[in-house]
Amino acid sequence: MTYNPNSFPSKNPSLGVYGHELEILKRKEHRPEKANPDVPPRSGEKDPTFNASQLLNNSPGQIVFRPKSPKADEQVKKEPIPAPVYAPGLYQDAFSRLGLLNIANICDLGCGAGNFTGIMAKNRQRPEVYLGVDNSHAQISVARAAYPGWNFIYGDFLNPQIWEQYERYEAFLLINVLDTLEDDLGLLSILPSEKPVLFSMPRSEKEGSVRFIDNQVDLKQRYGNLLNIRSVGRFRTPETVYSMVVGVRW
Repeated sequence: MTYNPNSFPSKNPSLGVYGHELEILKRKEHRPEKANPDVPPRSGEKDPTFNASQLLNNSPGQIVFRPKSPKADEQVKKEPIPAPVYAPGLYQDAFSRLGLLNIANICDLGCGAGNFTGIMAKNRQRPEVYLGVDNSHAQISVARAAYPGWNFIYGDFLNPQIWEQYERYEAFLLINVLDTLEDDLGLLSILPSEKPVLFSMPRSEKEGSVRFIDNQVDLKQRYGNLLNIRSVGRFRTPETVYSMVVGVRW
């Protein structure tokens, strides 16, 4: 078979016919294959269509990270539970009123998810001066997770075992409590004598309440036998106007 040098035009004539043929074979050997988008890359092989700059051009919401295995999620460090969201005005007002009483600690009955605890923490109060009590296990769980190191008790306010804790505290806070209890007088009756009590009472109908009292005369008539009422303030929220009552247990 006779080779025609003109059938393999070479840029390098010095290679000759066979040398030029070898050059073409080398070019084919090093020519990259086109990626098939329908066929995933083999294990250990980089995806030829991947462009790292795509991550820089996309917003975080467009990037989805998928775990390599079901256990991958378990290895991710759990983020702390955020503090519950609430309207702080009513609790800040209560904190300001308690600050006038010259007390060393406070027992928060009906503490819920720790709304007043958040005000205490924001004002750099020490956890050991506070105790929160609530009969909702779910709410106490949220409070403990949101405010680690603070003291919370899950249980019934009227449980004699919890009464023992009351003697250790110099004042009692009841925000959104007395208006929700059928036996509000029963709760006040078990509190230690000669200790201040601050409670809120809506002045109009409120969802979740069983009562409201819209004037000071009726307030003193209902609670005057148990409390020496020292002051009745007022706090307004977008939904409700509250009486903020400070008294001392007879």
